[in-house]
Amino acid sequence: MRRVAIAAVATIVVLLVVSQVVIPRVLQGEVEKRLERDGGSATASISAFPAATLLAGRGRSIDIHGSGLTYDLGQPKQKPFERLDGFGRVKVDLRDLDAGPVRLSSFVLTRDGRGSSYELTARGSTTPSELAGEVGNTVGGRLGGLLGSLATGLLSSQTTVSVPLSLDATVDSADGKPDVTAANGSVAGVPAGPLTLVVLRSVLDRL
Repeated sequence: MRRVAIAAVATIVVLLVVSQVVIPRVLQGEVEKRLERDGGSATASISAFPAATLLAGRGRSIDIHGSGLTYDLGQPKQKPFERLDGFGRVKVDLRDLDAGPVRLSSFVLTRDGRGSSYELTARGSTTPSELAGEVGNTVGGRLGGLLGSLATGLLSSQTTVSVPLSLDATVDSADGKPDVTAANGSVAGVPAGPLTLVVLRSVLDRL
């Protein structure tokens, strides 16, 4: 009987050790595959203890790096933080990214711990016409229509001309939905708050 108990405990220990290695590796591969689907390269590092908590979407940290990524957007993602909120420490560092309405030379999103805000820095470019359409989809309602019209109206003769995008923002998450608490920057007359929503939705669409 004692040998059976020892063998059972040993089996459980082995399974825990194996899961601690296998589960993060599988999930890292899934993130990388989604990001690289249309080109570019990405690496993801995920940690949790025990690793089984990752199956419930919770973990200690997630660190994602990528470059040369390209992807088109589907339907507007209403909860862009839903795959990040379960982690205490978050870092997403992407370079040379072409994501729908925005082309970013750099996108850095960090969070230092649960309960902390996300900090976003983004640099790149967009066009008024692309931005207008995405503002309407992302913000919605009359406000989205108004801001979309503003984006195209201010540069009506140059709606397809690329304009610089520079954005710094502090964002909280309400059940995966972004709540912009502070932001600095604007493009084509679209203020920083709605612009932050467009950038987050565009870049986090594949995570």
